This record gives sequence, C-alpha cells and structure tokens, in this order.
Amino acid sequence: MAETDLIETMPGANTAAPLLLLQGTGGTNQEMLTFGRRLAPQSPLITIAGRQGVGAQRQYYSQTAAGPVNPAQIAEEASWLGEQVQQVCQEHRWDAERLVVVGYSNGAAMAAYGVLTGQIPGQAALLFHPLQLPVALPVQRPGYRAWLSAGEHDPLVTVATVKKVLKSFDEIQAETTMEITGGTHQLTPHEVLAAQTWLTVNAL
Repeated sequence: MAETDLIETMPGANTAAPLLLLQGTGGTNQEMLTFGRRLAPQSPLITIAGRQGVGAQRQYYSQTAAGPVNPAQIAEEASWLGEQVQQVCQEHRWDAERLVVVGYSNGAAMAAYGVLTGQIPGQAALLFHPLQLPVALPVQRPGYRAWLSAGEHDPLVTVATVKKVLKSFDEIQAETTMEITGGTHQLTPHEVLAAQTWLTVNAL
C-alpha cells in the first residue's frame, strides 16, 4: 500500500480546529472519520493509518504483549506523522497550530509521544486508553491541553499506566484532565460524551 493511501481527509469549516485521528490496532480510516465527525461536527478531519503491519494488525509502532518496543521505530514514525499532518494542513489551508490530535490505544500512545516530543503540532489532545512510550527529551508545551481516559477493568491498559502518561503531560506544563470509567478497553458512551464536552469547551 502506498503511503498516500494511508491518509484520508474529510472537509469541514476552515475556521474550525482540525482533528488528527489515530486509530487503535486494526482500526480503519473510515471508523476514525466517523468518530471524529461525532466529536467535532464542524472540524476538518485528517486520519493517517499506521505503517506497521497490515489489516487487523496495522499499527503505528510494533507492539506485542511480550516484546519490548523499538524506540528508533517510534521516533521515525512520529516524525513521519508530524510531517504528513503539517503537509495536509498546508495543502488545505487548515490551521496546524490549532490541531487537536485524537488517539485510541496504540494510536493514543503514538499521539502522546508525538506531543511530548513536539513532533505533532497543535493545541490539544484526546487520548483514549494510551499506553506509555519512553520519551528521552520531552518538550515543554505550556498552555497545551490534554484529556486522557482509562477503564478500571481494561486488561490491556491499566489506570496506573494512563496516570503515568498524564504525569508526563503535567511535566511539560500541559493542562490535564483524566476520565476514569468502570469499563474495559472498549470505549463507553459516557466516556465519548465526556471527551466531546471537554473538546467543545477547550479546543473548538
């Protein structure tokens, strides 16, 4: 698959904050565009699929339950994502400085990494059940806003893990909010509504 085939957009109001949507393992661009439109009815939408794996195993970085992650691969993919979203925003005349990155699971981990390293531009992040990735040199981003969610019964991403990601955002002077649900790894309706409400108040 060509890299250009990994990128899809959906138009919105050019005056609205654009959303970058990063899916969980095996997610699809269409699912993310539908989800993005639900979160932000007026915003331009950008979704970029991961380059690792294929089909139901597609990811932004190679992640298994047993093996360690590859820091070099993560850094390379975050750089590529940042370059792609900057280019898409420039082509469509969308404001990259107002970008909101929305990620789920593997995509949320990559979104958090890209924000913490400064490779993903913008003003805010919605991170659903993010895994923690090591960041050697985090970049201070005062005024940045981040909303994170976790499920008390999530077998893949614990509440403790998400709290560690939250702490990383606190350390770069971002304003943080955390939503803990009684759910599992799947998103709950309450969780999505809480994210939508936060987004409307803080970034749209």
